[in-house]
Amino acid sequence: MELKVILENIPVKSGVYIMKDDRGVILYIGKAKSLRARVRSYFQDSISLTPRIKTMVSLAADVDYVVTENEVEALILESNLVKRHKPKFNVILRDDKHFPYLKLAADEMFPYLSIVRRVKKDKGIYFGPYTSAKSLRRTLKLIHKIFQLRQSRDPLDGAPKRRPCLNYQMGRCLAPCAGYVKKEDYERIVKDIIFFLKGRNDELLNSLKKKMEESSEKLRFEDAARTRDQISSVERVMEKQNIISTSLEDQDVIAAYRDNGRVNIQLLFIRCGKIIGDKNIVTPSFKTSPFSPPSEGGEGEVLKGGWGDYDDAEILSSFVRQYYSGDVFIPDEIILEMEIEEKNIIKDWLSEKKGGKVDIIVPERGRKRELIRMAKENAAI
Repeated sequence: MELKVILENIPVKSGVYIMKDDRGVILYIGKAKSLRARVRSYFQDSISLTPRIKTMVSLAADVDYVVTENEVEALILESNLVKRHKPKFNVILRDDKHFPYLKLAADEMFPYLSIVRRVKKDKGIYFGPYTSAKSLRRTLKLIHKIFQLRQSRDPLDGAPKRRPCLNYQMGRCLAPCAGYVKKEDYERIVKDIIFFLKGRNDELLNSLKKKMEESSEKLRFEDAARTRDQISSVERVMEKQNIISTSLEDQDVIAAYRDNGRVNIQLLFIRCGKIIGDKNIVTPSFKTSPFSPPSEGGEGEVLKGGWGDYDDAEILSSFVRQYYSGDVFIPDEIILEMEIEEKNIIKDWLSEKKGGKVDIIVPERGRKRELIRMAKENAAI
């Protein structure tokens, strides 16, 4: 009777609904454009309900809800609540691993690079993600070898702070801490590093060649020789890079593969037209159904289909919402193998979170479909 009263009074507004059992345990968290229509649809006789949903409804004794201004706010709230409470009837993809990024402290007068695990909304410029801290450290070491960027993290204002360190003596730093370099000259180096990390190596080489010519004209042959060595190092790096696109997009490619009651989700990270790594998440293989109450023997009902009660689109949609709700880099384009529900709402949410346009596409042919095929094949392997 209490549940009936709730259903009769639930508002016709967008928001998040929270289903609970008779002990107050949260069973499921969802969002809706119309809370009244969505929640009441669960309690109507319908053969279209999946076994998972039917089991959930049979256990439901209470429904809480939170009204929001719009569907994007509802999606954000739903993602946060699911991550916090982990209801057993939601698709939960547990993966707490945070890949490392390179952060350029662009708000400093003399910026420096550091390794971080989370992308924050600050004035820093982030590059990555990198698939391992080891490969990232190698990249950072290479940058400090090629470019004369400071390695200290002291706040500098252009005034001398101390004597230059050994890196200056080795020609690997311009000693801004000692006041040996002008801000505009240091900014040229920072610009070159951004070109390098974004894969814009043709622009970087043009910048370095121009710098070498200027040094030669001014008879600064030692500086010209150092720039020549930088050019050689960048060209060697370019030979090793596998460029799959000349349009320099930032993309994430996502596909899923099912096998023996498990689902494997594969991400390919493409930055500036190059594959820089991947992320692999395997869902647990259910021996018993997480949706049925334990029997007297302590075991739940055997779930023969494993994740079969979840369709691929639902799993992909849940993954996109959970993964990008964290402190991760959001690319300009997310490539999926199939359409997902409320794609436009998710695009609006991600665009707002990124602070720029984000597109979600499902390619039918061409190079992007080949990327989906590659992700699917890696998921299967």
